[in-house]
Amino acid sequence: MGTWGEIMELLRSLTISDLEPFLAEPTQLNTQPVALQLAVASYSQTPRPLLEVLVNSPYAPVAEAAQLHINWAGEISEDGQNAVEEVLKSRYLGQNDKLAVELLKIAPVPHFFLSEWVPSQYLIQALSNPYLPPRYHLKLLERLAQEPSLEPRLQVAESPEAPLAILESLAGDLELAIRLAVQYNPSCPPELVRLVQGQYAIACDCDTDAEQLANLAQSRWDSIRLAVAQNPSTSEETLLVLAEDKVFKIRLAVAKNSVTSAQVLAVLAESDEEIQAVVAGHDNATEEILHRLFTTQQGIIKSRSNLPVSILERIFNKVTTSNNYRDFFFKQPNTPTWILERFANVDVEAIRQEKAALRPHKPELVERWTAEALEFLVDIAKHPQVSEEILVRLS
Repeated sequence: MGTWGEIMELLRSLTISDLEPFLAEPTQLNTQPVALQLAVASYSQTPRPLLEVLVNSPYAPVAEAAQLHINWAGEISEDGQNAVEEVLKSRYLGQNDKLAVELLKIAPVPHFFLSEWVPSQYLIQALSNPYLPPRYHLKLLERLAQEPSLEPRLQVAESPEAPLAILESLAGDLELAIRLAVQYNPSCPPELVRLVQGQYAIACDCDTDAEQLANLAQSRWDSIRLAVAQNPSTSEETLLVLAEDKVFKIRLAVAKNSVTSAQVLAVLAESDEEIQAVVAGHDNATEEILHRLFTTQQGIIKSRSNLPVSILERIFNKVTTSNNYRDFFFKQPNTPTWILERFANVDVEAIRQEKAALRPHKPELVERWTAEALEFLVDIAKHPQVSEEILVRLS
């Protein structure tokens, strides 16, 4: 049969003049090497008389390639096309993405030949393939409209050939660039743009009542639901619904909303790690939530200014060099007395001797260094949780 490389080379070099010897006697194609038959079956200008021979080839790849040819498949019924596609789908789905991508530049390759691993840039290039039947072109547009990256969706939003159903789905995209592309697409009805823009304005308005926001939180458009998630007038019940939205950016917006309650934050604490980091820093996060997130979000939790006692004790018990964290505990108003006692329990004379060993003949310098080393005791004395016992000892 020949390697795919040989077949591709034949296909690239094939011209319409190479087919002329077979036009007078099409059955002569059956005597040619299979690699040439497959190249002719895939060649964009192969006339129908030659395809009539090739579709009956005993070699399945040749027959199937001929059945898919635009000069053949374009004229058979839709039921016939579906039958051919089902055969090809069952045999070749995802078997050779590289070959499918190469053929896609010059042939009517079915969309199901392209597995989910094919990079979107190749699918974008395929949109300009003049031999792609409308049904395949539509399938590519539908697939590109679902891509997570911006460029594929932007290509679809700008395409005049995009059907109304796809434009409707992109009209409320999270990306402004895509919404604008749909707005200026000549195939987009103005009433669709007005509808989306009107709902978006209402969803962003802080004066919108809770019932309207609850209704808009059910919108099929991501940008509308995102605006509701960001609105400080959105009710707890509605935020609770949006906290489990399928779109990451919407859940993140709920976590960042200043009015989001502890009940909603508790739901978000089970979400993505990036969202957990926002929850850990939220003013409404409860002591229980902070404990739940402590293992993965300790850095964020330590940046909070009014930590509960149990969290402070957990941090103190976890750090191996507590002295490096003295300032942290002194700045926390809830640091318990027993932790302050640990820091206050210092041997002044031992510190003085340590400094004297550095400059034994400089008593003034030794006293200054000792005083500097003990400056943190002032912070303990000023702390709101300091006990009378500690103050007596420090005095």
